[in-house]
Amino acid sequence: MKAAQQLAFAILLIVFISTGYAGISMITDSTGSSLGLPVYLLNGTMFHDYQFPGYIIIGVGLTALVALFALWKRWSKFHVYLIVHGALLALVVIAQMIIIGEEYILQYVFLMLGMSLTILGGLLSQVKIKSHQAPAHKH
Repeated sequence: MKAAQQLAFAILLIVFISTGYAGISMITDSTGSSLGLPVYLLNGTMFHDYQFPGYIIIGVGLTALVALFALWKRWSKFHVYLIVHGALLALVVIAQMIIIGEEYILQYVFLMLGMSLTILGGLLSQVKIKSHQAPAHKH
C-alpha cells in the first residue's frame, strides 16, 4: 500500500500548493484579475469580491497541510485525515459550482482529487484494519 500512500501524498501536495497560491492571490487581489477570474462570476452571490472566497480556499489548503503532515508522520489515524480532507475539498468544489452557476474543467479536476483522497483514505484504513487482524500462527 506504499503506492497508495505516495499517491495520496502527491495529491495533497498539489492541493496544498495550488490552494495556497490561489487563496493568497484572491486575498491580495480581490478583483480576481491576477488569476484571470472575471468579476461577473460573483454576480448573484453573497460575495462582492474574491477576498473572502480566498480565505475559504486558504482554509482548504491548510486542511491539506494537516492531512499531509499526518500522512508523512504516519499518525495512527492518518487515513481519517485523508477522508475528511477529500470530502471537504469535494464539498467546497460542489458548493462553488452551485453558487457561481458555471462549471470549469479545473473544478472537475479538484472534485476528482477530493474524491480520490477520500477513496485512498478508505482503502488505507481497510489495509490498516487487516494488518491488525493477522491470522494466528498454526503450530
